[in-house]
Amino acid sequence: MTNEDKIVTMTRLALYDKKYGESDRNANSFFRHDYIYWNNFWNRAYALIGCLIIIIFYAFNRIVVNAEDIFEIDYRIEGFRILIFIIAVMFISSTISSIKSTREYSAMQKRMDEYLMLTEKLEGKGDNSDNHGADTNSKKRRR
Repeated sequence: MTNEDKIVTMTRLALYDKKYGESDRNANSFFRHDYIYWNNFWNRAYALIGCLIIIIFYAFNRIVVNAEDIFEIDYRIEGFRILIFIIAVMFISSTISSIKSTREYSAMQKRMDEYLMLTEKLEGKGDNSDNHGADTNSKKRRR
């Protein structure tokens, strides 16, 4: 590897470290399932908080703005509506979060693979300089 190739490789590694390095290393410390689980956990928590805020505004609107009597409201039906609303929001947000987390993790794995390939190339493990021109790549020999 020439010095110019080494400089280009080191520049690419530095750009990766600056843009993705820390977040990819943190995410790579998890297994795929664990990474998706933790992202879904926090997404569900935020979705539940959002649902509760919407429910509070809904109740405020019915009781204060519309001036409904709190003793005339059928709480069983309202509780059922709220439960269906929360379940639907949780299902939709979990599905979207799972898809998003899976894509993020896959993209992170590809970036990490490329990063490791570049570090091996920089260290000289990725080239055939040690075998003096002999073709040791088994894929090339199969025809």
